[in-house]
Amino acid sequence: MSQVLPTSATVDRSGPPPPSGGEAVTEIRPAGPGFGVVLAELWQFRHLFTALVWRNVRIEFDATRLGSAWAIARPILFTLVFVLFRGFSGANTYVELPYALYVFSGLVLWMYFLDAATSSAGAIRLDSALLTKVYYPRLLTPLVPVVASLISIVIALVPLVAMMIWFGIRPGWMIVLLPIVLVQAVALALGVGTLVSAVSIENRDWERALAFLLSLGLWLSPVIYAPDMIPGALRGIYHLNPMVGLLMAFRASLFDGFPLPIWDWVYSLVMSVCILALGVWAFRRTEANLADRL
Repeated sequence: MSQVLPTSATVDRSGPPPPSGGEAVTEIRPAGPGFGVVLAELWQFRHLFTALVWRNVRIEFDATRLGSAWAIARPILFTLVFVLFRGFSGANTYVELPYALYVFSGLVLWMYFLDAATSSAGAIRLDSALLTKVYYPRLLTPLVPVVASLISIVIALVPLVAMMIWFGIRPGWMIVLLPIVLVQAVALALGVGTLVSAVSIENRDWERALAFLLSLGLWLSPVIYAPDMIPGALRGIYHLNPMVGLLMAFRASLFDGFPLPIWDWVYSLVMSVCILALGVWAFRRTEANLADRL
């Protein structure tokens, strides 16, 4: 019976000849590392990608009785805690928007990034049974949870719109930037996830380090306060965090009159692309021996 291989895979028969009477061994390796090849390979397996995304969405919501309520429970509860804390302490967070709206919008994007990056980093280990049995572009494995987690933003837009109506805040013309900002968030989460995934296949300490750094990132990003709260001497270092420009651009695209920090956003865009390129490159380097290392 003839063997059908994916068109994007390469066949290696350069190994030593089989012993007499034995069968020839055909090794399937991923295609070359070119960026165009990666995109073509992902497009070829687009139907599998769609099926895996919906699988993740169903697992996330079908396994819980409250379903989509969990997607908004965390940002709402965190928002209540931060609003109460600010009210009791009287702290000046330099926020000009209604504070609850500012915090909730920041938490929606931050929790997406947190969930997407950590899920992407650990996806290889969770899908190890599938990876060792069939061939498909291995990059789909960390990409699927990043895209599937976008459902949390879609669900959280419902209470966000309700809060905007309550406070009398409406979107302006910069709402057209929202898709670009969300694509940037996907790119940054995927870049971090693939980079950590590549180095943590044999050492899970990197996954734990990522979870620790992201827990600190909530306080080092403008989620619950404005960047103007940072002392001037430290502001340059603070703005090296690509989430600063991303979070502020997210709010600028949602709220009319909210200033868009052009240079911070451009820097964040460049860093997101660089981190994505680095993560994909590192992941592709480990892809050939992935099944043997799991």
